[in-house]
Amino acid sequence: MDEQNLEQDKKVESSMSISSNDLLTTIYDISRAIFRHLPIRSVDSCSLVCQSWTPIARLTKEHRHTIHTLSYPSDFSTLTSQNSYDLSDFDSYISSYISNKLWSLPSLALVVTTNSLDRKGFISLSSSPSPVKHSKRTRSQATARETEILNISQALIRHLNKSCKIFQTVSSGVVVTSDENQSYEIEIGNAMGVLFFPKFPSNIFGIYPFEIKYNTKISDSMSRSDLHHLLGRVPDDIPIRCVIFFFTGRQSHSVDCIKKLLEYYSTDVVIIGGVVDKIRYNDRENQQKSLVYNTCGLALTGDRKHLNIKQILLRSHLGTREAVKEKLKQLKSIENNECLSFGIQVSCVARGEEFYNGEKNVECSEFRSLFPKIPLIGIFGNGEIGHDYLLNDTEASEKERTSTNIIAIDDVFHAYSTIFSLISLRM
Repeated sequence: MDEQNLEQDKKVESSMSISSNDLLTTIYDISRAIFRHLPIRSVDSCSLVCQSWTPIARLTKEHRHTIHTLSYPSDFSTLTSQNSYDLSDFDSYISSYISNKLWSLPSLALVVTTNSLDRKGFISLSSSPSPVKHSKRTRSQATARETEILNISQALIRHLNKSCKIFQTVSSGVVVTSDENQSYEIEIGNAMGVLFFPKFPSNIFGIYPFEIKYNTKISDSMSRSDLHHLLGRVPDDIPIRCVIFFFTGRQSHSVDCIKKLLEYYSTDVVIIGGVVDKIRYNDRENQQKSLVYNTCGLALTGDRKHLNIKQILLRSHLGTREAVKEKLKQLKSIENNECLSFGIQVSCVARGEEFYNGEKNVECSEFRSLFPKIPLIGIFGNGEIGHDYLLNDTEASEKERTSTNIIAIDDVFHAYSTIFSLISLRM
């Protein structure tokens, strides 16, 4: 009897004991659970603590894919000419945002900026100007020597990881979304908005920035492969799903590029964009600073199981809040993950507050009411590019695709209009 009891006690003791391997596994799981609740900057810091945390931090970053948005100033309900554009204030805001709210490592920052802020930039006051012996400078000369002005890209780049590219447009007005998911149409004043994209697996979502030089020749015989190379070196075997174009004028070579794009993707591509005042792009690899271009854009790729795109065009005759809402409802059928979706708005400069009889934020607020947690970014330009595209990419059959109306070049360029594009990803 005693032997039986002793054997039973050993079984119980064995079942309750934890081996050294089990203990390590438990600690690993607990660490991973903790890391899941940390913003990306904290995860980076943890990776430096010890060797066992380094792979956990790497895995955490690899499995995070969240699209983030921010605006500056952060609250446009109190936007005044007195808002601070001291570099130290901007630095404090961006540092706080990245430390506390950024959950994925960004690979691209899409930045929209008003003309007034781009001209003004951010002012850095030197804390310790170098003394000058027997100086006869005037006060204004001394101030100029002690003050440094950084443009938007220069101010932002100091806070981003070295692999994050910066694509910036400058226009008379912008559409921004704050980190609290409030959207605003800023037609007058100093404002900027940023959309941060993480790196996704290539089959789910690819972003290929491109620039087209003013002397580029688009020949009638240009091959599909050459077109892909022009639009950001997209691999030949990967279909282009959407192209976002920005021009500083209606360049003939840009129009020819769109014609060629429609030749190879007559019913199967989404095109959106507009005419802006400036475009800057910094690839963070071959460039020491942002360069100014007259035609730039982003080519987007992804298979239909993972990437769904819909787009609507608000023509000039749609001028009431009710009409805007009804048209935007056509985007609702898209199944979206709010953390993996974003919207783009391109509006004519004439479709702002005056167009809606003094009512502000009409179009972006209607988008926000239908999609309360999806970030929206955009511009007010001097010419809009886009078209209706309401095919359900994940469900449409090949027959439905081929029966869709062919997009003609005349259907793409517009005036007094707004285009909304909703892009949603599935992991």
